[in-house]
Formats: sequence, C-alpha cells, structure tokens
Amino acid sequence: MADLGDFLALIATIVVFAGIIYGVYTVVGSVSEGVKSTKDKLKEKGYEISDKGMSVKTSKRMNREDYVDATQRGLIRAMGASSFGSNTDGTAQSPASTSPSAASASLSAPTLKHRTSSSSIKSASSGKKLSLFGKKKHD
Repeated sequence: MADLGDFLALIATIVVFAGIIYGVYTVVGSVSEGVKSTKDKLKEKGYEISDKGMSVKTSKRMNREDYVDATQRGLIRAMGASSFGSNTDGTAQSPASTSPSAASASLSAPTLKHRTSSSSIKSASSGKKLSLFGKKKHD
C-alpha cells in the first residue's frame, strides 16, 4: 500500500505539471493578444494580414487608362535619361525634345553604333599578350 509520502509526492508532481501547463497557457495567451493588437494597429494604417497573405488598402483606384498613361510616362522618362535616345548625328537629345507628345510621334528602334575603343586598338597593334587583368605578359 501507499503511504503518506507517496501521496505527497504525487500531489507535488501534479502541482509542478499544472504550474508548467498554466505558465505555457499564459505565455501563449499573451503572445496571441500581442499579435491581435499588432494586426489591429496595422489594419488601422491600411495593412491587413491574414493566413493567405497581406493586403494593402489604397485611397486611389487606377483604371486601365491611368495605368497605361503612367507606364508610358515612365518609359518616356527612361528613354530620355538613357543613351539610346541620341540623334542620328551622334548628339544627345535635349530633355525638352523628349516630351510625351514629341516622343510618341517619333518613337522608333534605337540605333546603336559599334566603335572600337582606343585601348583595344593599342593592344592589337602592340602584339604583346595581355593577362586577365590587362597587365602585359613578358615572353
């Protein structure tokens, strides 16, 4: 038969396990509450987080025409800032001539001219081999 010491040991073991379970339950509850409050704060700012992902609310709706206009503006600005937008005589176009109306009227494929660099002409004419980083190898 079990004596008083065995019952006290059983009660102490049950109390320890109950304390561990209560502690885990409390931590999980506080973490869940923190996540919920964070989601609520983000929802107030326009961000909604769910198990499927995140969505962002915007105050402005764009239709297809607005989207196409914005895309064309971006392309025109990129062409104006690039070296592709040079004239046939080799001079660069001024930013004023790359306005959307002027550029849309004269859009064509860019012409690229191949030029041999002066360093490749020098290395070809010297007859000496160059290493990987451009230093001359001595034969």
